[in-house]
Amino acid sequence: MKKYLITFLLFFVFCSDTPVVDNISEAPTSTVSIEKNINSEEEPELYVMLMWHQHQPFYTKNSDGYYTRPWVRVHATKDYLDMVELVADYPDLKATFNLTPVLLRQIEDFSNGAKDLYWFYTEIDSEKLSDDDKAFIVSRFFDTNPKVIARFPRYVELRNSSQNSSSWTNQDYRDLQLLFNLAWTDPKYLAQEPLKNLVSKGRDFSEDDKFVLLNEHSKLIDKVIPTHAELWKTGQIEITTTPYAHPILPLIFDTNLASVGDIGAELPKNRFSKPTDAAIQVEKGLDLAEELLGQRPIGMWPAEGAVSQEVLGMFAKEGIKWIATGEHVLSKSLDIPTFKRNTKGIVTNPEVLYTPWYGQLNRQDDVAIFFRDLSISDQVGFTYSGMSPEMAVADMMKALEAAREVSVKMDRPLVVSIVLDGENAWEHYQNDGIDFLSLMYETFTTTDWLKTTTPTEYIEKYGPQIDKLDKVFPASWFQPNFATWIGETEETYAWDYLQKTRAFYDRSNASGEYTVEQLEKAFDYMLLAEGSDWFWWYGSDQSSGNDDYFGSAFRNLLKKVYTSLGQEPPSYLDIPIISPAAQLFDKQSDSILNSNQALLVNGTTNTNIWSDAGAIETSDKISKIQYRFSDEHLYISIQKSSLTMQEANPWQNTDLDVYLESPSRTKIRRSSVPYKDGEISNQEFLGIETTQAVFHSGEKLKNGSYFTCTKRDLPNEGSVKEETFSTNCLTKETTEVSAFGNELYLKIPLGELGSLSFGDKIKLRLYSDSFDTFVQPSRPLALFVPEVSNVELFLDIKDPIKDDHGEGSYTYPTDGVFIPGSYDFEGFSAGIADGSLVMNFDILSAVKNPWGSPRSLSVQTIDVYIDKDFGSDTGVKQLGNYRFAKMPDGSGWEYHIVIEGWEPQIWKSLPSGESELVTNQFDIVVVPDKGVIVVKLDIDNQLGGGNPEEWHYGLVMMSQDGYGPNGSRIREINPSAEQYRGGGAPNVVNHPNIFDAIFPDEGVQEDFLSSYGEYEGSVDDIPTDLLASIPMVSKDS
Repeated sequence: MKKYLITFLLFFVFCSDTPVVDNISEAPTSTVSIEKNINSEEEPELYVMLMWHQHQPFYTKNSDGYYTRPWVRVHATKDYLDMVELVADYPDLKATFNLTPVLLRQIEDFSNGAKDLYWFYTEIDSEKLSDDDKAFIVSRFFDTNPKVIARFPRYVELRNSSQNSSSWTNQDYRDLQLLFNLAWTDPKYLAQEPLKNLVSKGRDFSEDDKFVLLNEHSKLIDKVIPTHAELWKTGQIEITTTPYAHPILPLIFDTNLASVGDIGAELPKNRFSKPTDAAIQVEKGLDLAEELLGQRPIGMWPAEGAVSQEVLGMFAKEGIKWIATGEHVLSKSLDIPTFKRNTKGIVTNPEVLYTPWYGQLNRQDDVAIFFRDLSISDQVGFTYSGMSPEMAVADMMKALEAAREVSVKMDRPLVVSIVLDGENAWEHYQNDGIDFLSLMYETFTTTDWLKTTTPTEYIEKYGPQIDKLDKVFPASWFQPNFATWIGETEETYAWDYLQKTRAFYDRSNASGEYTVEQLEKAFDYMLLAEGSDWFWWYGSDQSSGNDDYFGSAFRNLLKKVYTSLGQEPPSYLDIPIISPAAQLFDKQSDSILNSNQALLVNGTTNTNIWSDAGAIETSDKISKIQYRFSDEHLYISIQKSSLTMQEANPWQNTDLDVYLESPSRTKIRRSSVPYKDGEISNQEFLGIETTQAVFHSGEKLKNGSYFTCTKRDLPNEGSVKEETFSTNCLTKETTEVSAFGNELYLKIPLGELGSLSFGDKIKLRLYSDSFDTFVQPSRPLALFVPEVSNVELFLDIKDPIKDDHGEGSYTYPTDGVFIPGSYDFEGFSAGIADGSLVMNFDILSAVKNPWGSPRSLSVQTIDVYIDKDFGSDTGVKQLGNYRFAKMPDGSGWEYHIVIEGWEPQIWKSLPSGESELVTNQFDIVVVPDKGVIVVKLDIDNQLGGGNPEEWHYGLVMMSQDGYGPNGSRIREINPSAEQYRGGGAPNVVNHPNIFDAIFPDEGVQEDFLSSYGEYEGSVDDIPTDLLASIPMVSKDS
C-alpha cells in the first residue's frame, strides 16, 4: 500500500503542469551563483528544514495551586509526545523541535505532580459533585474541536443534551468527565491498552475508569521531555528554544522599533527600553532548556519570529549559531516589497527565499537566519486539513519540485524552511493528523532528490557559501512589523503598565532594602510579564474568546512584582486593560430633530424630543434611558423606576455622574469612578475611555459647567479626579440639565463631542453615589451616531443597485453566508472633518460578520484607489494583489486603501513603480443592520497631505477570503460557483475578481470590467495592458 501511495504521488507531481518560475529584478544580483557545483554524489537536489514550534502561555494557578487552564497537559497527551515519536518512526527523517522555556517549565511541573482545574474536576466522584462543580463541567468540558467530539458517539450525545443538563444523571456527568480527557488523548495511545478498552466501552464509565485514564495521562506527560532529549542525542532531531518568557525581543529592547514597520502605530506614553532584560531573556531561556534537556541549544526560534538588527548580538553572545523567522523579515531586509507567488502559491524567486542568510555583526560571529516559507507552512497549518493526505502531500510536492528546478542550477542545494506550530493544527485533521504526517514523512524519506536536514547540519555543510544581509529589518514571522503586539490602544496601556512596574523594580533594586532572594523572585515575575502572550490578545487584531483571562494574568504577574517585595500593588493594576463590550440600546434612533429643542415646555416634558428616541429599558433603580440627536445637540433622558419614586422631587437629592466616550476626543486612559469631594469613592473601572463627564448634584452641574478633558496622561494612576477636569479640561459651553417627575434630561452640545460621522459609536456609563454603584445595565451602553455630523461632504454618489455581477455575469458563492446584496454598493460619500477624510459606503444588504472579524467585517473587502494627479499618468497602474484590473488610461494610484476586517492596509506608491505599506491602523466603523461602512483617514499622516476634493477615486468591492490565492485575501470568481468561490466568470485567466465598482451611471461598470484583452498565458504573467480598467469618480462626477 505504501509503495502504491508513493507511486501515485510521483505521478501526480510529475504529470501536472510545470509551474512558472520567474526571475525578479528586485533581488540583488550578487546574492547567488548559477553554476552547479556538485560536492558529492549523495548530495540531494533540495533540502527541507522542518521545524515544529511547541509553545503554551504561562498559565496561572489558583489559590489552591491548580493550573487554571489544562492546555499544557492535554497538548502533551495529544500532541507533544506523539509528534516526536512519529519522527522517530522514520529514521532517515530529520526535524527540528522548538520547545519554549515556559512550556518546558510547566511540563516539568506536571511531571512533578501539578494538576489543572480540569483534572481536579475530573477526579471528583460524580455522586459528590456540587451544583457549581456540575456547572463548570458542563460549561468547560466541551472545550474540544467538534471534529474530535464526533469520534465519540456518547460525547456527541452529551453535547446535544447539554442545554438540558439539569436532568442529567450522575452517570452522564461521569461520562463527560472521562470523555473530555479521552478526546484530548492522541489516537495512537487510544489504540493501545488500557485506553483501547475505554474507547471500546464508549459509555457508562466507572470511577475506576477515570483513574486509569488520568494515570495514563501522567505516564505520557512524564515521557515528553526525556523522549525529546534522547532523540536529540541521536542526531535525528535538533532542539531549539526561545528567550525565557517568549517575549517580543526587539520591543523589550526598545518599543520605538514598532514604528519602523508601522509608522502609524500608537506608541506607549512611557517608552519601554530594557536591552539588559532582552539579553537576560535569551540567557535564561537557554539555561532552562539545558537544565531540562541535558544539552544547550545552538539554535533559536525567537518568540513569534520577532527579530531586528539590534538583538542579533544577544544571540551571538550566548553561542547561538542560527535563528529562524518569517519571510517578511527577509523581503524587508532586502528592500523587496514581498515575495511573489504564482497562482499555485509557488514562490517565484526561490533562490532568494530558500537559503539562510547571515545577519552581520561587527564584533561577534555572524548569526545565520533561516526564513520560513509562508505559503507551504500555512497550508500545513490551515488548509491541508480539508484535503485527503494524498492530495495534500501531492500539493506540497509540487511546490518543492518547483524549488528543485531552481536548486539544481545553484552552487549548493536550496533549503525550504517549513515552520509552524506543532500542536494546534492536528485537531482539524482526520485522525489527529497522523495519516497526513505519516505520508509526508514517508514521501520526504523516499524521494531520491530530496533530503530533510536540521539548520545546524545545513550551515555546517554550506556556511562559507551563505551570503550576508546588510541589516535585519524589525519584523515577525507573519507580519512586516510588530502590529499584533503594539500599536493599538489596549496594547499601549499594557506597555505603560509594564514600564511603570519595571521602574518600580529599578527603584527597589537600587534601594538596598531587599534581599537577593526577594529581588530575584520579583524579577522573575517581571520577565514573565514581558512575554508576548499577553500582548497577543490585546487590541482588535486577535481574539481568544476569553481575552479577559490573559489580561488578568498579565496584571497579576505585575502585582506579584510588588508583593514579592512586600509592597502593596498600586490601584491602577486593578483596572482591566480590556474594556467590557458595550451593550447596544434596544432601539437605536435614526431620525434627527430638525430644530433646537428646549428640555421642558411649560415646565413639563417636551415630548417632541422623545417621540422617536433610542431607548433601553432596565429593571434597576433606573428603569429607562433614552437619547436623541439634533444637528447641534445630544439629548439624554434618564428615568427613575417606580421603586425610587417616594420623593416629590426624586432627582433633587440624587447624585449622578454621566460619563461619555466620543471617538474623536482625546481620552482619559484607564479611567475609573472619580474621587468625590476630596474623598476616595468606590474606585470601580468605568469600562470606557472617558472623554466627557457630567456631574449632577440636585438639579445643577457641579462647578456649573460641562467638562471635556483633552489630557492624555493617566491622572492619579488612572482615576478621573474632578479637580483634574476643572483645572485642565474646563470648557465654556455648558450642558443644560432639567428634571420633571422621575426623568432627568441632559442637553449636550455636539461641539463638545468632536468630529462625528454617521456610524460613530458613542459610549455611555452612569454612576450614582446615591446608589453607590453603576446604574444598570452593568456594561457600558453604546449608541450609533445617525446622519448628523460636521463632515463637509464634497462627493455623494448613488451607485446603481443590483449590479453586483462584475462585468455582467458574476454570481455569489453558494454558501448561505453570502446573502443577496452583500457585494452591491448603493452609494458612496466623502467629506472632510478635523483633518480627516471620511468615506461612507452604503451596502445594499446588512453587513454580516459570520467569521467574527474584530472589525465586524468578514465578508467584504473594499479597495479605494486615490489618484492625486489624475491625467498625469503617474503612480501605480495595477490594482492590488489578484484583483486583475488596472487604473484607466492616464491614471495611476498614489494611495491604495484596503478595507477589511482583519488586515486593513494603506499602501503608497514609490517612484520605482512599486509600493510600500504605510500603516494597518485606521478607523473602520461598521453599522451592521444599516449596511454602512465608515472609514476615517488622517489626510496628512496617512495620505501624505493635499486636498481630497481635488483627487479622483476608484472604488471596488471583492469577496474577502483569509486564505485567498497568492496571499491576496480575496475570493476567486470562477466559471462555476462553489461553496466559497464566486461563479459566472468567463473561462479566461485575466478577468477581474471584482463584484462591484462605484459609478453613478448604469452600464459603465460592466463596460470597464469587461475591457480586458485576449490572453491565454499564465495568470502570473498577465500584461498590464490586457487587464480591465476600473471607473474613477471625483467631485465633478
